[in-house]
Amino acid sequence: MSAIKNLLKQTALPVYLSLRGMYYQGDKVACPCCKGTFSRFLEIGYNRRPAQCPRCRSNERDRTFWLFLEKHPDFLFPGAKVLHVAPEEIYYKRLSKDPSIQYTAGDKFVNSYENTYPDDTIYLDITDMKDIADNTYDIILCSHVLSCIPDDAQAFREMRRVLKPGGKAIIQVPVREDLATTDEDLTLTEPAERIRRFGDPNYVRFYGRDYEQRLSAQGFNTHFILITDMLTEAEIERYGLVRTDEIHLCSK
Repeated sequence: MSAIKNLLKQTALPVYLSLRGMYYQGDKVACPCCKGTFSRFLEIGYNRRPAQCPRCRSNERDRTFWLFLEKHPDFLFPGAKVLHVAPEEIYYKRLSKDPSIQYTAGDKFVNSYENTYPDDTIYLDITDMKDIADNTYDIILCSHVLSCIPDDAQAFREMRRVLKPGGKAIIQVPVREDLATTDEDLTLTEPAERIRRFGDPNYVRFYGRDYEQRLSAQGFNTHFILITDMLTEAEIERYGLVRTDEIHLCSK
């Protein structure tokens, strides 16, 4: 089944996405990742928000980080050792082909049934990276993973440990601006209850405005970049971004 799924992903899916992109072609919204312009973004998630690019399937956070890289071309500097946690396909395709960096993609579920990660993706549990030495990576990328991990403090400590002194990590999480402190419940196990409480069957928490303090408590220096400081209101609307989002940049 896994082989069939991989074959379809490599053959039929690109054709379908190309045709879908053509169907939704327009000039109302734009995707910086595939450089396409479309009549609208498509609904995704349990809240059915209009966020997915019809052609490359990028979502809001994918496009936000893509634009960050465009505006900070020196972030991925030549020779950088990069660890990408739970790699998004759109970024794996971009970064794994970049000969100027040393790129490693890893995920805890790389060996799971019907996994479709590329073969060079390593097994990686970010709460216990015992096979990775201290001070190994220049850059760590980790987007929307920590909300699923019960012991997020241990994950923060491990990422900081394997980051080189002066190294940078982008550790993105969804933050609810209406919460002063993080709301979490590690006792919830039923997917329906997690969806009701946190909006996702895998989430055990919703981070609040104390997220920066939680990172600092585990030794990270933080520099959060507001999207509104990076892009104009017109760009935010055209790219279908969440104007309250930030780039959660940390350093060791």
